[in-house]
Amino acid sequence: MAPRAVDAYLQRIAYRGAVTPTADVLRGLHRAHLATVPFENFDVHLDAVEPLDRAAILDKVVARRRGGYCYELNSAFATLLEALGFDVTLACAAIGDRDEQDPHWGNHLALLVRVDGGTWVADVGMGQGFLEPLPLRAGRHERGGFDFEVAPDDDWWIGMHRHGRLPGYRLREEPVDLSSFQPLHEYQTTSPESVFVRLLLAQRPSDDHVLTLLGTRLTADGPAGRVETALDTPEEYAAVLAERFGVPVDDLDTARLHRIAHAMTTAHAG
Repeated sequence: MAPRAVDAYLQRIAYRGAVTPTADVLRGLHRAHLATVPFENFDVHLDAVEPLDRAAILDKVVARRRGGYCYELNSAFATLLEALGFDVTLACAAIGDRDEQDPHWGNHLALLVRVDGGTWVADVGMGQGFLEPLPLRAGRHERGGFDFEVAPDDDWWIGMHRHGRLPGYRLREEPVDLSSFQPLHEYQTTSPESVFVRLLLAQRPSDDHVLTLLGTRLTADGPAGRVETALDTPEEYAAVLAERFGVPVDDLDTARLHRIAHAMTTAHAG
């Protein structure tokens, strides 16, 4: 990654701090990424999904200022970290319940970053994930009133606790290549059984709530409670994308997205 490209990425995430590979810098970069680059699956519904390719992903996230999901966002973040001198590897994960008998390995991509004598789980590709990397050692970690668990299992378990237990993910430490996720990337973005095909969504976590746009419902959910707003018009929908998620709407067919979102919300309500 060329120095100019690194600078463009740092500008994209509005990061102006030190770039020496330390745990503190990793935390700052992680927070900055989540504050500016949303989790979203709009391309799935606009028939604009491309194969997993780091150059194309960087163009989408940095130049076009879009978001994405785990394969895109975490691989992009890994490229930035590598360019800054961090020891980072892609890690295969499986989102689901802890007691799931047949984990769906590869349905999530996470990162392992080795710095300052420790290993950290970094993940900017989960809409309701942790704002700062979690140490890869057994323990409970609070982030803004939200509770996360790291536990050794046959592999590792990353648990999330928010108003009760949520599905977490299992994590393997062995390095993997981005190309190994391509078959599941195709499944996630084309199969009628995939949650990304069935739902149109965007998410962004913050210190005191998780902001979720699911269909035409915008919710802010945190320890203090839940606030929900209906986005009844394409104009309201576009405004939320731009103002709350930082998604540039000029190059997006927001009217089409709103029609799809409205149809999904109506179908689920029925």
